[in-house]
Amino acid sequence: MSLKTRRLSIAVDNYTYKVLEDIVKKEQKSMSEVVRNSIRILSKLSRNGNLESLENALVYSELLSCREHVIVDIEIWSAILEIIDEKKKEEFFEIVRKVGFEHGIQYRERGLRTVEEILKYMEYENWFRLKVNSDKTYTLVLSAKSEQKILEVFLRGVFDAMKLNTEIKDYYRKLIIVEN
Repeated sequence: MSLKTRRLSIAVDNYTYKVLEDIVKKEQKSMSEVVRNSIRILSKLSRNGNLESLENALVYSELLSCREHVIVDIEIWSAILEIIDEKKKEEFFEIVRKVGFEHGIQYRERGLRTVEEILKYMEYENWFRLKVNSDKTYTLVLSAKSEQKILEVFLRGVFDAMKLNTEIKDYYRKLIIVEN
């Protein structure tokens, strides 16, 4: 299939032009080729023109590119947590709390300040699905019941590090966070 090309003239600011030049040099492609590929990628990332999914893709890309996060099948994740929960190893949960505390410091350094900002960011990490109930009340819907304890302990560490006064209530496959 032969693709008919059309000439397009666009105006860009200096910063955008510099970025485009850098990509052209790095990729060793023509400017036209870089622009065409960029538009194709943007189209794929923004499923059906939904730019919110593009923002999601950028966050996921950032999380994975740092190599601090992994994608794990939910069934394996659930099995791991069930075994840990059965053993009730307090030292494990103390480590989880400390890791949560460390993440709280990292979130603060990223500019996250509120419970809602933290929970929205963590939703990208696929811990839960977030439902904002009111100005200061949030429901976290979990994929599996076995995630509850680890997430609750982790969040306590995060909120302690950020000095956020919260109450965490647990229900079946849900945590409700109330900001005091």
